[in-house]
Amino acid sequence: MSVVSFIGHVPYYDAPHLVAIASAPLVPILFWLAFRSQKNDLWKNRVAYVLAGLLFLNEIAYRICLFSLAETTTQFLNYGLPLHICPLSLFAGLIAITRRSQLAYEISFFWALTAPVNSILTHDIMRPFPSFEFIGYFVSHCGSIWAALYATLVLGMRPQWISVWRVFVAACVVGVISAVVDIVLVGANYAFMIHPPDADNPFFAAPWPWYLLVIAVSSIGMFTAIYLPFHFMDRWKARKIAERSAEDA
Repeated sequence: MSVVSFIGHVPYYDAPHLVAIASAPLVPILFWLAFRSQKNDLWKNRVAYVLAGLLFLNEIAYRICLFSLAETTTQFLNYGLPLHICPLSLFAGLIAITRRSQLAYEISFFWALTAPVNSILTHDIMRPFPSFEFIGYFVSHCGSIWAALYATLVLGMRPQWISVWRVFVAACVVGVISAVVDIVLVGANYAFMIHPPDADNPFFAAPWPWYLLVIAVSSIGMFTAIYLPFHFMDRWKARKIAERSAEDA
């Protein structure tokens, strides 16, 4: 794959970027392979706490890094607070794998497989690997996916059809709160409610405010698509149970 440059940012799809992209699904798959034969939940829970602790420490370190890179405290408050969907999905994932909260899991699962995926593919960081801005950014964004898939593949949590709408409503609430924060902190752009991010992302191709509508509609579509494998799996299991019952009758 050719390297695509974006003005002012490190290149897309160079070797470090490709490694970061690959780690997003690979790490939870390795966890699943390690625990798939384990019947006891003790080590699953211990690893969940270790994973949550490491991701939380990385998030703190990443925010400290952003604070150190900011020219003023105001700049940090405008750009460095964890108020975007991506860090919020990470925090939801940490709650899900440590507390087994169903609502936190649903938010983590649907948000992590949409917003952070886009952020990983079309990042907007300015310092290349091995800077901590690069490492902290990708550990944070990939970490939200690791937590969501750990809860799904290892802990056995799963969404429901109603989860699609609960998570969409939660995203709308976050959007409203972010808009208020953006108004209070003049110059802030949390949840990209004021203007699109400085990244080559097709979801933000339309002008403001139309890209917000594009994101809202596409979010419902993506959440539904993410849930469909569970829907078809449930139908397949129900058919198998019905076939066994017919054979036993």
